[in-house]
Amino acid sequence: MNFENERLATRLVVSEGQLLDSRDWDGWLDLYLTNAEYWIPCWRDELDSTNDPKTELSMIYYSERAGLEDRVYRIKTGRSLASTPLPRTCHIITPTSFKDIGNSFFEVKSNWATFSYKNGTEHYFFGGQIHTLFLDNDKMKIAKRKVLVMNEIIPNVLDIYSV
Repeated sequence: MNFENERLATRLVVSEGQLLDSRDWDGWLDLYLTNAEYWIPCWRDELDSTNDPKTELSMIYYSERAGLEDRVYRIKTGRSLASTPLPRTCHIITPTSFKDIGNSFFEVKSNWATFSYKNGTEHYFFGGQIHTLFLDNDKMKIAKRKVLVMNEIIPNVLDIYSV
């Protein structure tokens, strides 16, 4: 096992939350490949999430980074009424496994919790996630992020900064 690749991969996953907390939207986008997939599936039942973002319901789905770029543009320009004002957030991410899946791709599984405060209300989201990362010239980038939100009830807006 290449411990340097594991260190780079887990550092990237943890830094994603830090970039969102500091509202460094451009730095956050830079973590993603241009063809990166970003997916938050829905729950089909108590134990199973949806499996195909193209044919089943998702909480959020972007097939490439352009969708994330549009979302960030709306947040930065105030054109997202649901995100005005933005909540204060604190992401806690705990990587649980690292796997070399071949051809310069790596998989990091982690658990996460995001605490937020907005308009006098505190809330938290929590769950697990799988990052598929690509190593190019000693730099890791996100090729795919699948986030499972374990909350039963979503009482407010769920957005890119919520997970």
